[in-house]
Amino acid sequence: MLMLLAVSIASILVISYVGYTSGKEVILDNIHGQITELRNSRARQVQSYFNYVKNHAITLAEDPTVIEAMKSFTDSFNQLENEEVTTSMTSEIWLFYEKYFIPRLQINVDGNPTVSRYFPEDKISRYLQYYYLVKNPYDLENKKLLDMAKDGSEYSKIHQKFNSFFRSITTRFDYNNLFLVDSETGNIVYSVHKDTGFATSLKSGHYSNSGAADLFETLQNNRERGAFDVIDFRAFRPSYGQPVAFIGSPIFQKSNLIGILLLQLPVDEINRIMTGNFQWKKDGLGKTGETILVGSDYFMRSQSRFLVEKPEQYFKELEKQNISERTIERIKANNSPILLQKITTNSIKKALDGEEGLDILD
Repeated sequence: MLMLLAVSIASILVISYVGYTSGKEVILDNIHGQITELRNSRARQVQSYFNYVKNHAITLAEDPTVIEAMKSFTDSFNQLENEEVTTSMTSEIWLFYEKYFIPRLQINVDGNPTVSRYFPEDKISRYLQYYYLVKNPYDLENKKLLDMAKDGSEYSKIHQKFNSFFRSITTRFDYNNLFLVDSETGNIVYSVHKDTGFATSLKSGHYSNSGAADLFETLQNNRERGAFDVIDFRAFRPSYGQPVAFIGSPIFQKSNLIGILLLQLPVDEINRIMTGNFQWKKDGLGKTGETILVGSDYFMRSQSRFLVEKPEQYFKELEKQNISERTIERIKANNSPILLQKITTNSIKKALDGEEGLDILD
């Protein structure tokens, strides 16, 4: 996962430049020291956060309760092969996708997504999505609150046993989601949040080309206890095409690899770090300075101060830069420039090449 920490300092230099005619080098040295320390501080915080979630993922993967849940969910998931999925059930699932999934996905993807493109082909996938998505009485954002579906299956008994445990983990540690994935089939046999990825396969399903699938494959091939890996932000279709990052670790029962634990990381925590909890002035960044996280593809990985504080001016500036109307619509809809706004200044290019220093931006 390659990310780059950069500091936007144009306004700082402008503010510092006005009103002086001598001592320029001294002032620039002071500014350089200030922003270098801020950059290093942000980098340490980001690194500390990823070290924390890495250790947490490894610890969870080795937890006896998680190991028991992984085995129980996999066994009961496979037992559902004999359950019936009627034509009526299939029709209701189709309508659910048509009404709730496709309209939200369409905001973040090109073209016209269709239900047939994402509809679960596997019978077990349809069965579980019927009971835990379609017939789930909670609204879209709270499907996780259903502990036990009324289908009488062994799977639902297992779900009732473990759901509150995993739900509390995502709540207390602020993860967007938690997946248990069968290490052989790639089936997502359990997830806290129930979406269109639930009960599908990362190995052969519609989401087999996602970041989660790449992370699964890496960890499946590693087969080392205590291993971990992180996947950079990528659009994730079950999350309506929004940017998602994952960290994961393998789950072993004795010496046997039985599953993969995946944690979906919150964008909010990275934004909190990069914005100083949205307290830019207290960090000495004046009225318009900011720190930003940029990937090796030059796309932003954190929130923009200008979008938060001056959205109208921000969008006018994007229009001046000939950013497409479609991209601007997506930034507005998500209230975020992550994976949408590209920064290609010389400062960013130099930083990606491993250079350090101070650039004065016009």
